[in-house]
Amino acid sequence: MHMKTARYLTLFILIIATQACRKPTPAVVTDIDGNTYPVIKIGNQYWMAQNLRVTRYRNGDSIPYITDTPAWSNTRTGARCNYNNDTSLLWHPTSTIAGNGSIIADSTPVKQFYGCLYNWYAISDPRQLAPTGWHIPTAAELGTLVKNLRGDTVAGAYLKATSWNTARLHMPTADGFNALPGGYRMGNDGSFHTLGSNGYWWHTHGSYELFAWSPRFYSTFADVKRDPQYYTYGLSVRCIKD
Repeated sequence: MHMKTARYLTLFILIIATQACRKPTPAVVTDIDGNTYPVIKIGNQYWMAQNLRVTRYRNGDSIPYITDTPAWSNTRTGARCNYNNDTSLLWHPTSTIAGNGSIIADSTPVKQFYGCLYNWYAISDPRQLAPTGWHIPTAAELGTLVKNLRGDTVAGAYLKATSWNTARLHMPTADGFNALPGGYRMGNDGSFHTLGSNGYWWHTHGSYELFAWSPRFYSTFADVKRDPQYYTYGLSVRCIKD
């Protein structure tokens, strides 16, 4: 009798210990600037549910904010910008986005929703762009995310925010990821393109010299495409939990 009781007690302790070791889903993650980002779990991965907008590396060093076109094109160190270099440009998920990518002013800065655009040198800097406990996703991690959402041909539709100009598939596990059409900044001439229609994000898989790979979403398609981008391009960033 005592042996049976001891076995039950041991099993009970093991169950309690196992539950205690399970880490709860974090509701938010905070960067070094104090910005908070909602967190979403998809499969076994934890992702930021907003684009990164941090202005400093993890060690506190500033990430240069470059508006000058030649300076952006010529820099070979980490840099960031806002779309059109316009911190007063406003947008809200309920706003209408014109066909040319222009947006209607509302109550929230574009930086807060779209986040900053960063060049490759910023995301690969050893001082680290992501908050402590988080990192820039690898190609394999992106592949896992896409696989969890039924593959390249439809995952983009599941990941998009409801504010895109096209129909969006509904998949409860992806609701809240809120991929936004933040556009990009060219590396050769510093011009800005496709706000409101396309979204681009860095991941860590480098392929060609001066190129890196990024996943891409189109407003009119449901798929996720992977494109090589020059290191000098400015793209959005999403982080994944370590």
